[in-house]
Amino acid sequence: MTPAANPADLVLTGGTVHTLDAGARTARAVAATGGLITEVGSERDIAALIGPETKVLDLAGRTVIPGFVESHNHPTFFGLTLAAPVDAGSPPNDRISDIVERVAQAVRDRGPGEWIRGFRYDDTLLADNRHPTRADLDPVAPRNPVLLTHVSGHFCVANSAALRAVGIDANTPDPPGGRIARDESGNPSGLLIESAAFLATSQLPGQDVETLTEALRLADAEYLANGITSVHDTGVGLIGGPAELTAYRRLHREGALRTRVHGYLFHELLDGLREGVPEPPEPGDDAFTMTGVKIVADGSIQGLTGCLAEGYTCAPDEHGMLLLEPDELVRRIAALDESGWQVAVHGNGDAAIEAIVQGYQRLGAPEGTGRRHRIEHCQTAREDQLDRMAAHDVLASFFVKHVYFWGDRHRDVFLGPQRAARISPLASARRRGIHFGLHSDTPVTPVPPLEGIWCAVTRTTSGGHTLGAEQAVSPLDAVRAYTLDAAYLAGEEHLKGSIEPGKFADLAVLDGDPLTVEPQRLRDLRVEATVRGGEPVWTGAPR
Repeated sequence: MTPAANPADLVLTGGTVHTLDAGARTARAVAATGGLITEVGSERDIAALIGPETKVLDLAGRTVIPGFVESHNHPTFFGLTLAAPVDAGSPPNDRISDIVERVAQAVRDRGPGEWIRGFRYDDTLLADNRHPTRADLDPVAPRNPVLLTHVSGHFCVANSAALRAVGIDANTPDPPGGRIARDESGNPSGLLIESAAFLATSQLPGQDVETLTEALRLADAEYLANGITSVHDTGVGLIGGPAELTAYRRLHREGALRTRVHGYLFHELLDGLREGVPEPPEPGDDAFTMTGVKIVADGSIQGLTGCLAEGYTCAPDEHGMLLLEPDELVRRIAALDESGWQVAVHGNGDAAIEAIVQGYQRLGAPEGTGRRHRIEHCQTAREDQLDRMAAHDVLASFFVKHVYFWGDRHRDVFLGPQRAARISPLASARRRGIHFGLHSDTPVTPVPPLEGIWCAVTRTTSGGHTLGAEQAVSPLDAVRAYTLDAAYLAGEEHLKGSIEPGKFADLAVLDGDPLTVEPQRLRDLRVEATVRGGEPVWTGAPR
């Protein structure tokens, strides 16, 4: 065999390569050099690029797709949950008493005065059907501050020691955009809602740069194990404040960021927002860049704080809350746009989405700005709102896993059948040509993108029902929403999201073909290898 004239660094051959390019072309092999894809074609063509130093991965009939682009995640928050001493989720906990016992064990394992963190509790899955309170936690942790964070991230529960540590007492007023729940005597019950929860978490000790750096490392490993090569961190500084950005910069400087991160700064970290918004920093490199800002407009549907035009089914007089007044939201969007930032606004309820859409409409058609402003979650967007999003080129990142994890409760408890059937209205958005990505909002739901793709295609709930079949999309559309279309949301579709010469050699090797497998088996597919920049960075069975 004639030696290769320009041998590749890496060749994957002997399987199905879904390029996801404009023509949805399929090939049998792909080659990469210098971190970029150089050739896509037949096994014979690519074999000519194999030299003595070329790494060759025999696909043995497996499928290659672009590395997943997770368009809305919280890596630091995710990593902290992985390291937390208390898993407060359901499962494994059925009752508040189960969570309390886990807290008690953490107290036994630690010295007096040490903080104890727990994550993922869901009041709607507990037999008690309520949030824990300080009265539940105080008996087992009288001298240890305890803070349990809700699965949505929009609430937390503090015991008395934690409330004292962060300076919350009976005289503390409710902060703007939040509430301190109180008992019959007017004392804090321990439940902190929306911005009140942020008020507490922002003051926690132990969120130093070293701790946050380790959290990012833990999250990075989990992303790669699930075929994710790029993440949009939609809220840099939300958990760790300025130290979070320092942790990112440290890892970046060390060359230790293996998952590419496109950051959106939590808007409250922008100094002088009322007097004038600073311009975004110079674009970073392919490992870490931050040119966007995240604003939170409302809360969580399952927490009854998502802002709805019509009341909740379980509480008809309750409409949720806007965390910013509409005029203030409009002002912030305009100021950020004028200063050159891309804006990503969290909106779950249709009343919040209405305020966001109106804010973007005030900018005029944004085609000339290149900002590609976004709505995050966009869970209950109405048809008329989608019309205006399409007209003004507003993008969306849909939290599609709500269909599985909360779909039954949305139908039966929170929204009723008609509104619940329209959560994550993917088909309606697709018909209008709206660019959208899909996401897991990890740690709110588990990270695997294949589970999200399955949700988008089958619309199956945790109870085994189909919720809003008319809003399902094809496997190709769902995979693109986790790859090329997700990259588009950050203005990076020229760099990633499809397998084409000149793009990053970011790839995921699957044990089956997501475009041809029976739809209900999509979530059972496994990532068997992840390639980032032409280097295999993970192999094995995902955890």
